Order: sequence, then structure tokens, then C-alpha cells
Amino acid sequence: MRTAVIVPVKHLRQVKSRLAPLLSLAERRHLAEIMLQGVLKAVGLLHPDIRKLVVTSYPLAMAMAEQLGMECLRETSQVSESHSVDTASAKLEAGGIEAVLRVPLDLPLVSAQALREVLARAEAGAAAVLVPSLDGTGTNAVYRRPPTLFPSRFGPGSLALHEQSLWRLGVPYTILELPALALDLDDAADVEALLERAEDCPAAAYLREIGATGRLAEVRKAGA
Repeated sequence: MRTAVIVPVKHLRQVKSRLAPLLSLAERRHLAEIMLQGVLKAVGLLHPDIRKLVVTSYPLAMAMAEQLGMECLRETSQVSESHSVDTASAKLEAGGIEAVLRVPLDLPLVSAQALREVLARAEAGAAAVLVPSLDGTGTNAVYRRPPTLFPSRFGPGSLALHEQSLWRLGVPYTILELPALALDLDDAADVEALLERAEDCPAAAYLREIGATGRLAEVRKAGA
């Protein structure tokens, strides 16, 4: 089966605004770049027959993709992440790709093995695999066969919206919980969850280096 993995990357002008009480804009950008590098490295370790693409208009993401030998679908404008994913998926399907796995940039614990588990579950017969976020409401990774099987609905409550689409289609799908793909860093609670796990990953190391643990205590105090 001809499969592609796509990583959509929006421009980091105002990245991770919900982390603003905890991190400066420069720190948020650097954190996003650390996570993006980790995601691209994990994707790059997948089987050579799998196409690997970054969908973006962000120059640094393009440079990272090129450095790792990945393809880049350059966007002239960005409407939303869902639009970026679906536009790229349609182009890939038109070019003969039979299945697409979308992976977001902000997964600090991502691993190639976790991505292989998603693909293995799909190979067992699922037309779609949905990997929930840590809170069980978002969708952190999505596999679709064919690539345009249903529209992307990333954002609050996306898991339920994707499931509704699949129920209407009546195709077999799997909800696959994977700790390495469940945690994304959107707000202070996510940062706290990462640091509490004491995971040895570049994102956690950077957050500890800049004193995020102490800052979390201050944010909690301010919100009390």
C-alpha cells in the first residue's frame, strides 16, 4: 500500500498563545521548534517506502524537512490546520497515495515505534485509526484510507466529530490510545503533565532549563 505521513506546520509568528502566561513568545517558538525536530526525526525513521512530507509556509520547517531528506508541500496561505491536512491529502490521493497518517508538530514524547503501532493497526484492517489526546477529546494522530475518507475537524471535541463521520460512513476504524502520542503541549496543564512524568525528552529538558517548574507554581498562585 502506498502510504504517506504528513506533518502540518503553521507559521510560528504567534505560536502556542495559551502558554503565554508561562513562556515568552521567543521561548514558545523555541519549544515548538524542539518538538517539531523530534517529530520529524521520528517520522524520518519510518520505512523508506513511506513518503514523508511537511506541509507548511514556514521557512525553518522547510529547512528541517530538507535537512532530513523529507518532501515539502509549500503553502501560499494557511486557512487552518484541517484545511492544510485535507488539501495535502487530496493532492497525495490524486498522485496515487492510498493512505495518509497525519502527525502534529507538538508531541514531545513522540517515537517512531508509536507511529509504527498506528500503521500496524491500520494494516490489520482499519480504514481509519484515531489516536486521542491525553484528555480524550482531541485527535493527536489520524490515519485515513483513502486519504480523503472523511474531513479533518481538528480543534476542541475533534475526536467525537471524527467518530461521527466514521459512523456515517460505516467503515471499520480503531481508537488507539498511545502514551507517546497522547500528550501535546497546548497550555500550562500540559507542561505540568510533561514535567511530572520526568520524561527524558528535549522539550522537558528545555522547560526545566528555563525554570518552567517554578513558573508553574507562580501561575497556580496567580489563579488561586
